[in-house]
Amino acid sequence: MIPVQKLKDAERIVRITMILILLTAGTSKFFSDGAFYNYYSELFQGELRINLAESLVNLFLSLIPFIEISLGLALLSNEYKGYTVYAWLGFMLSLMFGHYILQEWSEVNQMLDYIFLGLLCLVLPTHSSWLARDRQPDPPGPDLVAT
Repeated sequence: MIPVQKLKDAERIVRITMILILLTAGTSKFFSDGAFYNYYSELFQGELRINLAESLVNLFLSLIPFIEISLGLALLSNEYKGYTVYAWLGFMLSLMFGHYILQEWSEVNQMLDYIFLGLLCLVLPTHSSWLARDRQPDPPGPDLVAT
């Protein structure tokens, strides 16, 4: 069995990874001088099996950097971790759906990694603080069980 302390450390590493992904992606879109928005806006107006309303697509594309920054900052909070991880999963599923519409199959496959990161963060236990490691005594082994 894996000690709880190691599982909490693993959750911290997963969450830091998620935060870095979101903050890097969000800030890069803010500084892309509209390249992200223009690129995907054009792709969604092409010949697709599923055609979404242009205004809906453009609204979502405009919100993506704000969503990424907000989720990245929200993941810093232990108190709202559960809600934020569910928001991460919903956001990643929405991006996956977009890549399905665009028939970008390699991107769809890559999105699965992000969904698994969210699932890991959801199921792993959390330290009570970012600044300290929780100290818990190791559970007794099979030969030390009290009767």
